[in-house]
Amino acid sequence: MNVEVHKTVEQLIKKNKRKNTDIEIKNLQTNKDGFNNNIAMFHLTYFHDEGVFSNNVVLKEFSGNLMLSKELTLLRSNAVNSCINTPTVYFVDIDMGIMLMEYVKGDTLDRYITSNSADRGLAFGKFGTTLAHIHSISTEEDHDDIDLRHKNDIHFYLESLKNRVSKFENSIYVNCLQNISKKFRDVSFTEALNHGDYHFGNTIITNENKLYILDWEKAFIGDPRFDIANSLTLGYSWFGLCFKEIMVDAYQSIINKKIEHLECFEALSSFDSFTKVVPLIQGADDSHIRDRSFEWLKRRYELFVKHNGTRINEAEEYLLSKGLPLSIL
Repeated sequence: MNVEVHKTVEQLIKKNKRKNTDIEIKNLQTNKDGFNNNIAMFHLTYFHDEGVFSNNVVLKEFSGNLMLSKELTLLRSNAVNSCINTPTVYFVDIDMGIMLMEYVKGDTLDRYITSNSADRGLAFGKFGTTLAHIHSISTEEDHDDIDLRHKNDIHFYLESLKNRVSKFENSIYVNCLQNISKKFRDVSFTEALNHGDYHFGNTIITNENKLYILDWEKAFIGDPRFDIANSLTLGYSWFGLCFKEIMVDAYQSIINKKIEHLECFEALSSFDSFTKVVPLIQGADDSHIRDRSFEWLKRRYELFVKHNGTRINEAEEYLLSKGLPLSIL
């Protein structure tokens, strides 16, 4: 793997600098656990006209060029970087689907919260205020090369979910979605830049108490409550943490007003999250699932019940078969 990374970085620098250069890679660590990309972390040294580059870096390989283009555009956006902290991009190769960027030293917020329980409330608050700052970023910059408005239409979103659940054996999901649709009749929509995957694993807190935001490949322009609800769903589903009150209070302190109709978006987000795994409950092969604890699935179901007021017998039987007693929120 070291040889492969060395060759890739050498080619990347040569293509960007338009000349050969000797490079040195030390302390290589690789991670192929990402859902959409692979990353390698290492210390890189090379010589160039201005002197010597010697820094810890991340080499990120994307599964699709659209994801790379979107992340690159936002990481290099003046509007983004004037509001929040993001890693510096050093080199990129769209054809190869790779990006070399700054390695931000610190802990992902989930690890920080686990090891610093006394600071948990402050971390949740910083998580909320930073999301509010993301949503304040101007969307007026010219992004002709990428489509950030693909998820802006609530009707398209609801229709896509209807297509998903209409294939299920149990009609209760279709009925539940109809109830969610009714909740949106009185909702007025606004536009903001949404991160699209804002959770504790995509945020790094440094020793200077700065929060850096990673992984922008799912970003879109749409109502900011999509982002808030998704963050609450992801945070509880993956990490089992109830942090809504602290996060929302911190968010509202920045925007200076109450978030209206958030419960509608939470119902929709929890429905989306849970129905993605219904095929497993209905007997689909689960051998590819990496986290065999299935606690995350139980938490998705708990949120689904909490926000949609519906219990599913087959889901509860499945969870019991995995040795997971229910604790409905």
